[in-house]
Amino acid sequence: MDSMEINDDIYFENNFTLEGLIPRVDYQRRKQPSRCVTVSLGLLCAVLLAGNMGQFIYYEIISRPASTVSCNTHGDGVQSYDALTADRKQLEARLSNLTKEKDQFQQVYRALTIEKDEFSNLKNKSDHLQTSYNTLKRESDRLQTSFHQLQSNYSWLKTDKDRLQRGYNTLNISKNHLQVRYNSLWKEKEQLQSSNNALQREKEQLQTNYSSLATLRDQLEKKILKEEGICETGWQRFDFSCYFVSALKKNWTLSRDDCIAKGADLVVIDSSDEQVFVSGLLGPGDNAWIGLTDSQNEGTWMWVDGTPVTTKYWQPLQPNSFNGNQDCGEMVRKPSGQVGEWNDDGCFSVQLWICEK
Repeated sequence: MDSMEINDDIYFENNFTLEGLIPRVDYQRRKQPSRCVTVSLGLLCAVLLAGNMGQFIYYEIISRPASTVSCNTHGDGVQSYDALTADRKQLEARLSNLTKEKDQFQQVYRALTIEKDEFSNLKNKSDHLQTSYNTLKRESDRLQTSFHQLQSNYSWLKTDKDRLQRGYNTLNISKNHLQVRYNSLWKEKEQLQSSNNALQREKEQLQTNYSSLATLRDQLEKKILKEEGICETGWQRFDFSCYFVSALKKNWTLSRDDCIAKGADLVVIDSSDEQVFVSGLLGPGDNAWIGLTDSQNEGTWMWVDGTPVTTKYWQPLQPNSFNGNQDCGEMVRKPSGQVGEWNDDGCFSVQLWICEK
C-alpha cells in the first residue's frame, strides 16, 4: 500500500503596516488534512483486517472439510494433503502479507495520529498567534490614533510657535526702538542733571549771598534801632539792646527757640548796670532763664553767644550742679525786691525767660 504524505507546512509572511510598528502574520496552508481522512484510514485498516480474517476462516473451516470429503471420495489422500498444505502455505503467506499490511496501516495510523496532534498544536499556536496579532493590531490602531493626535498637536504647536515668533520679532523691534528712545532720554537726563547741578550750585551761592545780606540787614536794622533808641512793641530798651520778658513758662531749650524765632537770643549780661536792669524786669520772687549754660563742658559756664563769663552774679554756694543735672542758668529776683542773682537749675524746668537783641 502506498504511504500517504501530508504536507502541513505553515508559511509566515512578515509584512509591516503603514505605521511601521506592528508585524502582520499571514497564514498560508497549502494542504490541510481533515480529521475525516484520519478516521477514514483507520476504518479502512479495520475493514482490510476483517476481510483477511474472514478469508482465513473461510479457507480453514469451509474449504478444508470440502477438500477432505472430495479426497475421501476419490481416494487420493496424498494429493489432498499436498493441496491443503499448499493452501495452508498460501494462506500463511497471505496472512503474513495481511499482517505486514496491518502493521503498515498501524504505523500509518500512528503517524497520522502524531500528525493530527501536531496539527492540533499548530492550530493552537495559530489561534494564539492570531490572538496576539489581533492584540497587536488593536495596539497598532491605538498608536496610530495617538500618532495622528500628536501630529495634530504638533501642527497646532508649530502654528502657535510661528505666531509667538512673529510676536517676539515685533516686541524685539519695539524694544530696540524703546532702547534708542531710552538712550536719547538718558542723554537728555544727563544734560538736565548737569544743568540742575549748575543751577543748584548757583542757588546755593545765591542762598549764601541772601543769608549774608539778611544777616547784614539785621545788623543794620539793630544798629539803626539802637542809634534811634527804638524797640518793638513789648520790648524794653537798655543801652543799645532791646529786652523781652515772656508771659509763659517753658524749659530752657524751648525758651531759647522762642527768642531765636523773634530774631534774638537769651539775654547775655556783661555789666553790673545790665544786671540791675534785667533784674528789674522781673517781679519779686520771679525766676527767668538767661543765656547761661555748661552743657558743653561741665563746670565751664558760657554765654549763648559763645563768650566766656567774666562778670558773675551767682548766689552764695552756686553753681553747685545739684545731683549733677543742673546745666542751665537762671535769674532769681528776691521777694524783698533786691537785685537778683544767678542760680543753676535743671534745663527741663519750666519758667519765664528773657530775650535780648
